Amino acid sequence: MEATIDAIFPAGRFDKFLMLIDGNRQMYDFMGSYVYFPLYKIVLEKDIERLEKAIVKCREPDAGSVDECIHILNDQGEYDRFLVSIEDCHDSRHCHIEFQNISYGERKLSRMNEKCFVMQDFLTVSGKVYFEYKMDQDMFRMFWMDYEQVIELYHLPLDEWVAEVIQKEMVTGRDRDIFEAFCKALRQVEKIQYFSFHGNIITKGGTPDAYKIKFISRMHNKQKMVIGTWSVINEQTGNDVDDFVEGTQVDSMTRILNKKAITEYGESAVSAGGQVAIVMMDVDNFKTLNDTYGHLFGDKVIMAVAEVIKKTVGENGAAGRVGGDEFMLVIRDFGDEVGLRNYLRTIKTNVAALFQDKLGINRISCSIGASRSGIDSDQYKDLVRIADKALYIAKQKGKNRFIIYLEEKHGRFHMADEGYDMMEIRDSFYSEKDLNRWNALLADVVLYGSSRLEPLLEHAVVTLTIDRLIVLWGKELSMTAISSMGHQGTEKERTLLENQTYLELFQGDMYMITNTNMLEFTLPDAYGVFRDNGVRSVMQHLLRDMDGNLAGMVLAEECVNLKHFPKLAVQLFENMSKIINAVLLKERVMPIAAGERKIQ
Repeated sequence: MEATIDAIFPAGRFDKFLMLIDGNRQMYDFMGSYVYFPLYKIVLEKDIERLEKAIVKCREPDAGSVDECIHILNDQGEYDRFLVSIEDCHDSRHCHIEFQNISYGERKLSRMNEKCFVMQDFLTVSGKVYFEYKMDQDMFRMFWMDYEQVIELYHLPLDEWVAEVIQKEMVTGRDRDIFEAFCKALRQVEKIQYFSFHGNIITKGGTPDAYKIKFISRMHNKQKMVIGTWSVINEQTGNDVDDFVEGTQVDSMTRILNKKAITEYGESAVSAGGQVAIVMMDVDNFKTLNDTYGHLFGDKVIMAVAEVIKKTVGENGAAGRVGGDEFMLVIRDFGDEVGLRNYLRTIKTNVAALFQDKLGINRISCSIGASRSGIDSDQYKDLVRIADKALYIAKQKGKNRFIIYLEEKHGRFHMADEGYDMMEIRDSFYSEKDLNRWNALLADVVLYGSSRLEPLLEHAVVTLTIDRLIVLWGKELSMTAISSMGHQGTEKERTLLENQTYLELFQGDMYMITNTNMLEFTLPDAYGVFRDNGVRSVMQHLLRDMDGNLAGMVLAEECVNLKHFPKLAVQLFENMSKIINAVLLKERVMPIAAGERKIQ
């Protein structure tokens, strides 16, 4: 423990009353005017018991050093959190104690982070591209800042970067010698250097730009490296093109990467190896949101969602806008599946919190699909396709969720046949968790009766990815409605049971129509019911009494989009309707004696 006395932290020897016996200079500075008082004097009262227990514990055989976190009074009259390390002196009278101020470290880290944020803002506002060359590692990195995001354009060994630039003719022929001189200077630079040449190294294609480059060598962490700025200049004026990055890399509305830039970033990240997740995301029911609240509000939603995903990804990747309400994220070094889930859950939760005062219960939601390099594929294009299909699964399962693709759970995709994969998802995908829950709720209805019907219908709305489920039953045709988007309370559905022409469309008590507009001229009365209730696609199953007469109907309605009902969805709906029919029938039939029954 003698070495501890000379530590940079306050450290000293205390007696059994916790009076300071001796210590290093930092210890006396730390105690200040309390040096003649027991240590208890400056310990927060509620922490005294924990400190005493730690002292007792350190005196146990082979206890070694015991650590405890307590609050101690500072010279500002406030309590800071300290990590206190206590070790017995083996003389039954004294102990050594070292104090590390956790609060001070946290405040210092907070100030450093604030300075970093300010520097990020400066680098972003400057609009320049930056580069570094680590000589010991022979690694070249070119990037630009977008506040929290560091957008890497290149990150590879210098020789490989030079070879790529030359092979793809990213430097104009007349400036080839200047470029090679620049590369040579990177390895030998001792003082500030300037170079100018033409190329499309930043844009990776298109008309060549005029570059102005400035760099110098520095020592960081005992390693020599070159740092510099890479500007695009206007040759007529000689001035920097301040908005160059925004014009070529950034989506003007959201200030995140545009489709071209996020694609290049994703390709580069995957080809560089390491851990990369490709994430596809869109805003649920965005067209309805636009139509209801107007395009100006829709634009605000897009910008707010972009800000959420940009801040969530931070320096661990990049976010881009690839369509109207469609986004793509590239997340690096996310850890395990739980780590990736944390990213996606944060996005989903924060998106749902947007504009709650304006929208109320009609809150914004998003659907997300993700794939992972090294697990799903090592090819960027395949990862994008898989993430896109995972997004489609999220939509099929009821939106407002994220799906991380797992082959054992979601099946093997046929990458060469896009249409087949989408059909397969539509026709067969329901998770094991969904189906287990479905069966458990069906069993509850069978065992405990119609009082358990509502949870089953709520789960069926989500699993079948529909907007509304309605059960009509009995002589009064009383209605139970479970809806994900609100129901007006209209009872027009009952008139369908009185429309004999419409009932002739049923086969085996089932009828399904993917576009109710088809009925407009052939069955105008039935069409009017669906039109007034906003129904675009529907599955229906008739309910019957003990004598086989019509007694009701179950309706599964889609109100936003035209919907193709997968075969499995049809089977699940039909089986559920038959069980509901049996349970409702059982509750109306009370046994009186053998061979007799009473209808209630």
